[in-house]
Amino acid sequence: MMVKKTIYLDQDYINRARKIFGVKTEKEAVNKALELAIIDDEIIQVHEEIGGKGEIEEVFK
Repeated sequence: MMVKKTIYLDQDYINRARKIFGVKTEKEAVNKALELAIIDDEIIQVHEEIGGKGEIEEVFK
């Protein structure tokens, strides 16, 4: 589901995200960053569920 939001975002972060993800629009960059944050959280949760075996390096802080 897509919803329209009016929020203030750091333009430098958006520009960097566009470059990192290789996308054309700010919307694509923000959505990709949010998607990766959710995926990262899911990986951490699964890791904890299996008893923390192995190592996970946090890349987003």
